[in-house]
Amino acid sequence: MGGLDDEIRAARARADSWANAEQRQAEREQKEAAEVQRLLAEAVERLRPYGSEVLIQVKPALFRGGYSANGQRLREVARYRCWKLASISGRRRDGDGELEDDWMESPVLLLEDGTAGRFWLDNDVRPEREGEYVSSYAPDPITKSTFMNTTNSDLPAQVKSRLGEAIVRYERDGS
Repeated sequence: MGGLDDEIRAARARADSWANAEQRQAEREQKEAAEVQRLLAEAVERLRPYGSEVLIQVKPALFRGGYSANGQRLREVARYRCWKLASISGRRRDGDGELEDDWMESPVLLLEDGTAGRFWLDNDVRPEREGEYVSSYAPDPITKSTFMNTTNSDLPAQVKSRLGEAIVRYERDGS
């Protein structure tokens, strides 16, 4: 019986080790998320005097609303002042995780409420003016893979770098 007891103790130790590692990972992710949120809030305050871009969230409408280029009726459901952190495009994943056929612009935007994400812009909707972004899709949250052209896996460092670049760009543009 001693051999089985040893194996049970070893299995318990491995299970405890995995549980501790998962807990440490969850704590690390919570700490990163809090740091990213702090950075985003600080950036909003620094960017507030600059820029006039707007994100317009739309959804299909039955009766009221403007038309998109493909004839679908859409209505505005929200409007947010925003700042562009990165210009990205790609193929969006649908609800089943499959890549869609169309290539879409999907800039990373910081909204005035301190949230940020990758916003997939509707190809069939023409903005009314420069600096308007129109989307009927829920944004993708900022993750370690959002900024694809970096080997840095430290999300707060990636966000800090992009925010610093954006702040300087808006300061120099002066608008």
